[in-house]
Amino acid sequence: MKIKIFIVLIAILIVSFTGCERTQQIISTDIATPAATSTIKIGVIQPSGYYTGFAQGAELARTQINARGGVLGKQIEFIVMDNQGARAVPDAEESVRIAKTLIEQKDVVAILGPIFSNNSIQVGPVVQHLQRPIIPGSAGDHVTAAGDFVFLVVPPTSTHGAVIAQFAIDPSELSAATAATLRQTESAYTESLTQAFEENFQKLGGEIVASEVYGIGDKTFDTQFTNIKAAAPDVLYIAGVIPDIHFAMAQAREIGIEATFLGPGSWDESEKLFNILADNAPLEGAYFTADFSPELPSADHFVQAYTALFTTPPDSAAASGYDAMSLLASAIETAQTLTPSAVRDALSSITDFQGATFMSHYNANRHPVKGVVINTIRNGQVELRKVIDP
Repeated sequence: MKIKIFIVLIAILIVSFTGCERTQQIISTDIATPAATSTIKIGVIQPSGYYTGFAQGAELARTQINARGGVLGKQIEFIVMDNQGARAVPDAEESVRIAKTLIEQKDVVAILGPIFSNNSIQVGPVVQHLQRPIIPGSAGDHVTAAGDFVFLVVPPTSTHGAVIAQFAIDPSELSAATAATLRQTESAYTESLTQAFEENFQKLGGEIVASEVYGIGDKTFDTQFTNIKAAAPDVLYIAGVIPDIHFAMAQAREIGIEATFLGPGSWDESEKLFNILADNAPLEGAYFTADFSPELPSADHFVQAYTALFTTPPDSAAASGYDAMSLLASAIETAQTLTPSAVRDALSSITDFQGATFMSHYNANRHPVKGVVINTIRNGQVELRKVIDP
């Protein structure tokens, strides 16, 4: 009799509290498997004004996968939603709303994006609770802290910061003894990058002589550069996004700062990099880390296909979108099911993946173990300087 009562109570809980925390403790994750449809629906969160190559790279991968017959005998269908709209930058609250819509109303199998780390950090708990794999185009170390359904596709900010610090201080490279930093405020991405750069630069024997901040959208940096000029650093690390970094570099040169400019992967936006300033001389000789270079022989197949489809060469965001979709397709094929937990487990187990970039494997934090590219700007073009293996 007691057993019968217990079973009835369980049934009532399932009917009455579906989706709540209590139900998740009772019901198997298999219950969250997306409904059977004629296509496999994937959500894409893409800002309309930043790093649009991410969605385009994903679209190239989708097109190629579908041309080969799809995954599990089904075609991949994208549901693309903009988390920026008329705003100056992508919005975290809008990203959360979109993620919920994609899962609860559109019944997507997984999500690609968003781009900015602040957005991805807020979306993480949502997909973790609703149990859908997500592969953002973000690099923040803490993006994956929400749980085991969140995977990066690019090396984390800690890696980027450490790599450029080593390059700056290396006697065979820039041989810098002193450095200054300028970062955008209220950004998990720029804060993590700058912290990693400063810590590693000092650990290797260098000195941080100035550390300044600015607000996104700022075009003048009088106070910051007055302090930095007085400190006379060998290198200046600028952690920000386009077009802020252009105005910063131009003003730094105007005020007489002679330091070599260094930066992160946020500089690598091919459609904008040389289209902000009337004179790109301030960019000349700068170095920045990236996740990809079209000069890598292993990327030839991707570069040719992307250029043919979009009539413009790919950048790091495009490579990230391509690899995110390719990784997801590989995981689904390996899992042989759309069950979220199975797809998650298959993603975790991927090794020696070659897409637009090469990934050895995922570490315990679901950060990809892969090389970092250092690019330089010469004669108005981005050139590959070197590849730092993991």
